[in-house]
Amino acid sequence: MKCQHCKKKAIFKSPRLCEDHFVEYFERKIGKFLNKYKIKNKKLLVAISGGKDSVAVSYILSKLKEKFNLKIEYFFIRLGIPVFTEKSEEIALKITQMTNEKLTIYDLEKEEGFTIMDIKYKPCSYCGMIRRYILNKYAFENDFDYVVLGHNLDDEVFFIFNNMFNKNITQLQRTGPLTPTIKEKKLVGRIKPLYFLTEEEILTYTKLKSLPYIGCACPNSLKSTQKKFKTNIEFSRDQKLNIVYSILEMKKFLPEEKIEIKFCEKCGYPTTSNICKFCRTKERIRR
Repeated sequence: MKCQHCKKKAIFKSPRLCEDHFVEYFERKIGKFLNKYKIKNKKLLVAISGGKDSVAVSYILSKLKEKFNLKIEYFFIRLGIPVFTEKSEEIALKITQMTNEKLTIYDLEKEEGFTIMDIKYKPCSYCGMIRRYILNKYAFENDFDYVVLGHNLDDEVFFIFNNMFNKNITQLQRTGPLTPTIKEKKLVGRIKPLYFLTEEEILTYTKLKSLPYIGCACPNSLKSTQKKFKTNIEFSRDQKLNIVYSILEMKKFLPEEKIEIKFCEKCGYPTTSNICKFCRTKERIRR
């Protein structure tokens, strides 16, 4: 099988590309994303977990920062998961050394008085909430324009189907490559440069560029619904893209998610109740 652009051996089937043209294709996709969503002259907080997705997006944004005049800072949260956190932090430090970007390490236990291991019920869902809270809070307090996440096409397909299975139709309004920043509500927007790229494409890129990444899943996520979904259900790349494109088009006709944003009585950050879930979680752990 030969590359669709030259006669070299193709290392990827769809699109059919050799090593050189695949790297060019992958990086061009990220550049197109930044152009399309006007991510220029921005200050970005890049969430880095040590996985292939966050490593890939961290590396590419560093390569493109001069072209798009970006100010970049990496952000790693030390969650306190034995062995896994230590290995993830090693990866964050390695990619930082490769790119020479600033890295901030946020120690959950030192800053907040608990670790993810203190949460016994559904740690994955709480972990996601805790990371979103900390990223938003740090980004807001340090005047970032956007938080950069490593969510990919496979993640978005799962999000769509999971909400459809649970009849959470209005939740589909939350899918998308970008959410806006609303400073008056202390909400920093999020961008997902890997939104239209599959896990297979991202893994291929990280290997071709010899990027370090943690090769094992978080032990708390091994039995997660998302893990089961990705393992048991297969879609082609084009099918995944069509699912996402269809939902993005359908969003125009879906009812808007009507949520009253308040400010938490304890921490002062956005919530839909009097006390935010992050503060309620801290209180429950301390009891």
